[in-house]
Amino acid sequence: MVLGHLTVTAAGHHLLRRRVPQVAALPLGLLLVGAYLPDVADKSTNLLLGLSGRGYGHSLVIQSALFLPALLLLRRWRLEVFTLALGAAIHVLEDWVGAVVALAPLLGPIPMAPRWDWLESLLHYYRDGGPQVWLELASIAYWLGVAGRAWSRGREAGPRERAA
Repeated sequence: MVLGHLTVTAAGHHLLRRRVPQVAALPLGLLLVGAYLPDVADKSTNLLLGLSGRGYGHSLVIQSALFLPALLLLRRWRLEVFTLALGAAIHVLEDWVGAVVALAPLLGPIPMAPRWDWLESLLHYYRDGGPQVWLELASIAYWLGVAGRAWSRGREAGPRERAA
């Protein structure tokens, strides 16, 4: 879900910041970085160590073990650390990981997985379809709509308003 994590997280932030004022304080950029942290961690460990591509980076236990001390020790950057942690937790919810992964290593280790060819895997993902591919297509439509709306707002503004 390459665009799905970006879109669901950004759209959720956009919708909630109107209804929950505290959400507006969360830096969107860091929230989006956090939304990709589990995949960055797991795809890297798969490539280097052969661990599952959806493994310990997707574990809420491991995330808690990393982010809670950071929240306590990095008081100056508490909002930023919290935002990254929230983005990572949202990623796990978006992936619908099972309890074995979400609670790893409490329920046992995540099994080793064969290393896989990233390009072939990505092509297989999009070629074979499925509900997540439709989410990717909906994501593209969403971002085209966001871009179109921003473009039309820019055209509506006069030259002086655009220069300011």
